Amino acid sequence: VGTDHTQGYGHEFFHYLTHDKGRHRQLTKFGTIKNPEGIRTIGEMPNLTAAMKRAGWSDRRVEKVIGANWLRVFKDVWGA
Repeated sequence: VGTDHTQGYGHEFFHYLTHDKGRHRQLTKFGTIKNPEGIRTIGEMPNLTAAMKRAGWSDRRVEKVIGANWLRVFKDVWGA
């Protein structure tokens, strides 16, 4: 689950993200960025886990989606 919400960032932030750092040409146009209703801010992320639980997902499956898979990959790669 990507939690890289961009709420509160202004034009300069998006200009930096969408332009080539070497030549300053525009690489992409994002258009309007609007996350799904109920998870539009980082503070609403618990709504996602609640929806997974209502759908009958096990605690372990929810944990994997929310971040346990990334932790496993980091451990496999770095041996931590």
